[in-house]
Amino acid sequence: MDKTRLMLVDDHKVLRSGLRELINQQPDLEVVAEADSVREARVLAGRTQPHLVVLDLTLPEGGSLELIEELVEQGPLPRVLVLSMHNDPAYARAALGAGATGYIVKTVSEEDLLAAIRSVRRGKAVIDLDDEARTASVWGAGGAKGVRGPTRTTIGLSEREREVLRLLGLGYTNQAVAEQLDISPKTVATYRARIGDKLGLKTTADFVRYANDTGPLGGSDSPP
Repeated sequence: MDKTRLMLVDDHKVLRSGLRELINQQPDLEVVAEADSVREARVLAGRTQPHLVVLDLTLPEGGSLELIEELVEQGPLPRVLVLSMHNDPAYARAALGAGATGYIVKTVSEEDLLAAIRSVRRGKAVIDLDDEARTASVWGAGGAKGVRGPTRTTIGLSEREREVLRLLGLGYTNQAVAEQLDISPKTVATYRARIGDKLGLKTTADFVRYANDTGPLGGSDSPP
């Protein structure tokens, strides 16, 4: 059995040590890298190619959200699970909006943590704020100051991926999406492949059907 390769990013050495010991005891999981800053995580991610990154959202030098965006830009892997002390839905929405697949708080049990790691590895969105009402508010479409939160159908996608998905669902060709977003058709193809991997979509018809089944993802443009 191929093990899931994990990188731990947290500035608390004792916490990382405990996580490493717990994870390495599992037959299907292994820690291949540890970092205490965004800068170090960037280097080690490229060097070790983890399948999944377990990331603290508040690191001393900041930049965790930017790191999430950079990691998910690389392709379907690595996926990101945020392990945070904050049970505020706003933090979860920010992390998921950046492209994280899961967000859980550090008060979760060992069993729930391991279950979350395995779920995120499979691409399944996981949210646990240790409070049912707070967790439910993240799944919903509402957000503070009118910001639309991610839905169950788009959690795990970055903002750019959601925009590409919206346009593809409206029937845009790759070239038309590229023109709308001022990016290259090759970049659109990369986004399309990544979205397809996360949501199980392959053909243009799949994207259009998905959009029709899940409702509008924002906007009402017509394809050119």
